[in-house]
Parts: sequence; C-alpha cells; structure tokens
Amino acid sequence: MIKRNKILLRNIDWLIVIIYIFMIFFGCMNLYSVSPEKAEKQFIWILLSFIFIFIVFSFKPIHYKYFTPFFFLLTLLLLIGVFFFGKNVNGSKSWYVFGFISFQPSELSKISTSLMIAHFMSHNNINNKKILLYTSIILIIPIFLIFLQPDPGSAIVFFSFILTLYREGLSIFFIFYFLFSIFLFILSLNISPCIIILFLLIIFIFIFFYKKSASFIDLFFYLFLFISFSIFSIFSPFFFQKFFKKHHKDRINIIFQNEFDKKYRDNVGYNLLYSKTAIGSGKFFGKGYQKGTVTKGKFVPEQHTDYIFCTVGEEWGFMGSVIFIIFYLLFISRIYFLSERQKNIFGRIFGYSVGNMIFTHLIINLGMVMGLFPTIGIVLPFFSYGGSSLWSFTILLFLFIRIDASDKISLI
Repeated sequence: MIKRNKILLRNIDWLIVIIYIFMIFFGCMNLYSVSPEKAEKQFIWILLSFIFIFIVFSFKPIHYKYFTPFFFLLTLLLLIGVFFFGKNVNGSKSWYVFGFISFQPSELSKISTSLMIAHFMSHNNINNKKILLYTSIILIIPIFLIFLQPDPGSAIVFFSFILTLYREGLSIFFIFYFLFSIFLFILSLNISPCIIILFLLIIFIFIFFYKKSASFIDLFFYLFLFISFSIFSIFSPFFFQKFFKKHHKDRINIIFQNEFDKKYRDNVGYNLLYSKTAIGSGKFFGKGYQKGTVTKGKFVPEQHTDYIFCTVGEEWGFMGSVIFIIFYLLFISRIYFLSERQKNIFGRIFGYSVGNMIFTHLIINLGMVMGLFPTIGIVLPFFSYGGSSLWSFTILLFLFIRIDASDKISLI
C-alpha cells in the first residue's frame, strides 16, 4: 500500500498542481483588496478544499466509474429538491441553506454530469443516433432543472459538453446549430422576426442555387434548418418575456444599449459602467496592489464574485491582465494535453469535460466584465469568492489528476 501510494504521488502531474495552488492564492490575494473579511473566509475554504483533495485520492478511479450513475441520480434529486427546500437568493431558488452552511446543487451536478458523460461515452459511439439521443437526455435533464430555478448562467455552462462530444466524433454541424441558435435568439430580441426570416430565406435560396446538384435529402435538410430557425426566431421573444426574470432581461438588454446613458448608468448599466472604468483605469502597468480607487471605493457590486477580474485590471493593469489570461490558458491547455494522452477513454472524456467547463467559465466571465456578454452569474474558477464554486472545481480538477496519475501506472 505504502509503495503504491509513493508511486502514485510520483506520477501526479505536479505542474498543474503548482498552477492550481498559485491561482487560488493569487485569487485570495486579490479578494483581500476587495474585502479582507471575505478573503479570510476564502482562505478557510481553501484549507478545507485540501480535505476534499485527500478524499478524492483515497479512492481508485474504478470506484468513481462504478458509483457515477448513483451520484448522477443523487444530484438530479438535489436539483429537484431545491424547488421545495431551497432558499431564494437574488431571484433564483438554487441554494440549500443549513445554518451557516450553504451550497448550490448545480455545482455538484457539474461533477456528476462530467463523470456520467465520461462513463456513458467510454462504452458507446457518439455517431450512433440512439447513443446521441441518450447522451442528449443526460445533458438536457440537469440543464432544464437548473434553468427552471432560474439560473441561466449555470445552465449555459453545461453546453460546454458539446465541445467534449465534438472531440469524441460529434459532427461540427451541432456546434454550428447551437451557436447560430444563440445568435438568432439574441438577434430576435432587437429585430423583428419577419426581417430575420427574410434574411434566413435569402441565405437558403442562395444555398439552393449554389448547390445545383443537391439531392432530395440535402434539400429536405436545408428546409428543416430554415423552418426550425424560423420557428426559433418567432418564439424567442415570447420565451424571453415569459421565462426570464426582470433582472435577467435587463442584463441581456443592456448589451445592446449604452451603459453610459443617464437612464441606464444608475441601474442596469451600473455594474458594467464601473467594471469598464476599473479595468480601464489600470492602464498599462496598473495602480499597484491595494491601490485601486474603484476597488477600494467598492463601486462595482459583486466584485468579489462575478467581477473579480476588475481588481486584476485596475491593480495589475493591461500587462498583468494579459499575463494572468495567458497563465490561465496554459493551465487549461495542460488539462487538454493530459486528457489527450490518456490510455483510458473514460479519463480522456472526463479530462476534456473539465477543461471545457473551465474554459467556458473563463470566456464568459471575462466577456461579462468587458461588456461582451450579459451578466449571468458566471464566476472565475479558483479565483472568485465562494466555497461551493471553489470546492466543485477543485474536486473536478483533482478527480482528473487522480485519474491521470493512475493511468500512467495502469491502476485503473
């Protein structure tokens, strides 16, 4: 046992562990600039996260594979239970609160869904239509339950699994279809659906004449796309008005407005206005650690969670922000590199799921603070304040590190 543990420790990818440690403590340091009290709590959560790491390493990957279906079912029950026993926070009923302990079941579902996709896909081929249907169901159930809370931000992150499935052979068409559907959804909120349908019709007429030798099946496929996109455009405004809460609508609408306008800057545009102000005021080299005036003045709401990158931009400047982003991308690239060299399919799929989820969080969070995406409650992994987020991403990462270490010495 002792000998095996020594071998296991020797085969841990210590580079990714070092980057992880750097990120969580650099994040804690930046949190201290925003709120010393919250930084102290975050430090306690960081120390507790090492307990989770120890627990993760106490089991073999074969155990994770065996218990994955039961864990996935448990998280689905927790997602359902939150509607009855959860606490409403900021308009979303997505938290369980037990005294001073609170957690989001959606964070647990990120872990269970990653494991479930890896477990299911390691035995099946994504090009099989039946398998594709089953895989879609595995993803749609937690997305649907999380969206109903409503927590659209967390629900959107689950679409990162499409990239994992693409690595396993899913047609690029599905990625195109998903991205174009999002584009049409946003477009239909500001442009008449009739104009969009006319635009779609022109595109498909052009395709029809361009592909003169198209078969009947091809034409049927193009017709299906035209009809589905048209229906999507027509019903998007209704769906937006019916199922999105006011603060969700405001956060999306402000992307198409000017947050500097008087009627927006004191309400829905306030966060974005001071977020850009904080980042821009850092200029090239930044104002220096704990010298950010916007940060010190606490002008940016939720700067300790969703908008923590503002602190990096203001205190460390353009150069510090670029180095931070490059460092983050290297971290994600390392996860992809380790995933690709897995001998076991389960490890490869799970690794790509972890990397894609962290990458999606990074892109959306940075887009939020710079006004490229609406504010949808997406945190910066290992960096933003919060125990649930820190622990879930820590467990995800070290589950993969454990799998990777075992893969090298064939202990799976």
